[in-house]
Amino acid sequence: MRDPWLLAILALAAVLRIYGIDHGLPFVYNPDEANIMARALSITQNLDPNYYLYPSFFFYLVFAAMGGLYVVGRLFGRYENVSAFTVQFFEDPTDFYLVGRLIGVVAALATIVVTYHLATKHFGRTVGRISALFITVAYFHVRDAHYLKHDVPAGLLFVLALWASDWALVNGGSKRFAVAGVVLGAAFATHYYMIFLAPAFVLCHWFYRRLQPATTLFVAGMGSAVTFFMLSPFVVLKLPLAMEHMHENRRIVVDRSLEVGGSFFPSLGKYFRFLAEQGLGYMMVGLIVIGIVLMIRKSGRHTVLWWSFPLLFLGFISYTFFAGRYLNPVLSTLAVTAAVAVNGVANRFGKKAAMCITALACLQPLMYSINVDRLFASEDTRTLARRKILKEATNGETFSLQSYSVPLPQSPESFRESLTMNNALHELDREGKFSHLLAAAETERKSFRLYFFGKGDEKNRIYLSYEELASGLEALRTRGIRRVVLSYPPGPPQPEVASLFEHVRMEGHLIHRVTPFVGKGENLAPYLDNEDWPVSSSLRYKGPVVEVWLLEQEVGPPETIR
Repeated sequence: MRDPWLLAILALAAVLRIYGIDHGLPFVYNPDEANIMARALSITQNLDPNYYLYPSFFFYLVFAAMGGLYVVGRLFGRYENVSAFTVQFFEDPTDFYLVGRLIGVVAALATIVVTYHLATKHFGRTVGRISALFITVAYFHVRDAHYLKHDVPAGLLFVLALWASDWALVNGGSKRFAVAGVVLGAAFATHYYMIFLAPAFVLCHWFYRRLQPATTLFVAGMGSAVTFFMLSPFVVLKLPLAMEHMHENRRIVVDRSLEVGGSFFPSLGKYFRFLAEQGLGYMMVGLIVIGIVLMIRKSGRHTVLWWSFPLLFLGFISYTFFAGRYLNPVLSTLAVTAAVAVNGVANRFGKKAAMCITALACLQPLMYSINVDRLFASEDTRTLARRKILKEATNGETFSLQSYSVPLPQSPESFRESLTMNNALHELDREGKFSHLLAAAETERKSFRLYFFGKGDEKNRIYLSYEELASGLEALRTRGIRRVVLSYPPGPPQPEVASLFEHVRMEGHLIHRVTPFVGKGENLAPYLDNEDWPVSSSLRYKGPVVEVWLLEQEVGPPETIR
């Protein structure tokens, strides 16, 4: 940390990842964030999150961070007691999500530090510095550090596993192998896909120290198994149920990729295109290719260490439904490999040429990073639509909308009606989630009766299936629904959703339209959470196109908010 270059890089990295980190709040538009927070907070009731699509360690980590938030808030007088802390979450969860998102920021900065030191050890300070810079500007790393999610912390655990493996393999000894096993176990307990560290470690063990006693591998394996059990015990204790969840996750993540892309590495091309066009840029991807060749020439041992896990991992995710965030665990390797190429340029053509190449390689991902920060700092179209509706709609009106659409306040009457319809009115007697939500609803100055399209398991919502609306909107009118809120996906919607949209356009009257685009950018894709469409300068706001339709009398021309 004494290197002023590293300090400057960390300052830039922190700015890129913290700017706009409060995006959307107090509303949460990313369903993964809401799910992770709910599972983490459920630990107050039961150590078992009862959710095994992910291992449990990250939920425990988030829960511990929330405990830290309470202690600090209590010391500074923000929360009088645990009850006030709980109420705060249901009234305004901003504090909770900010702290949760800062986990990703801290993990991102730590990734840069560990990568810098390990790359410096193996390839020299120039490679350490440049690799730190390349991680700093990497678009998907900047973007994903703004969310409460697993992928950026998984990237930190990869480079920590790399450090621990290198330490054990070079120096030997059961204690060092036990430490390596502990780090590997923590990585497995954070995300299942980190299991590919295990065969990578075995391969490195064979390549580094062929005469090393087999007992060292056994020690590392026991260390990782015990650590995994300690950090994610219920995955083991409830293995049959966990396997069911994993199978369901496989159906969603893997089977969909095979349906869309064929049978042979169906998503690999998409990952390469994403890296070249957005994530790292064409020039940095070219440097990676050159860097691999230079790595192999310089040190086969280091090549195996840095690339054994990434190659296995890239092979795996090429069979997953494409998601750019999955590349976070291998970012350190990509950055170091590109930096090795730049160092080769410096050795052959001089430092000035290397500096020019470094600067040019950073421009494309930095442009995307700045653009996404700009959108994070702007308002979401759904927040804008909410403000417009609250200003003009009558208190108690009936709306129908999609999940994760405009966060309209639900009236206490609608809340109780929903619990009654779902045979869950007794939940109010438990003084838990639903009683707190109802209390928060009773404080709203204006609120509405709500119905939600599709299907779901939220007990405080009434759902209208798309099948019920296939022939028209009579089911809406019979329930007294006057206004319909539509959030448009960036691509063609599912047939049943498209049918609903068509019926609303035919039978309703558009009164408000909120668009994220500037000028003639309507043919571009919006910026949506969990999606990977390019971030365009033609976007003014984050979020989808939102329309509000009236199902009754004729009205004047619609108002468009840009």
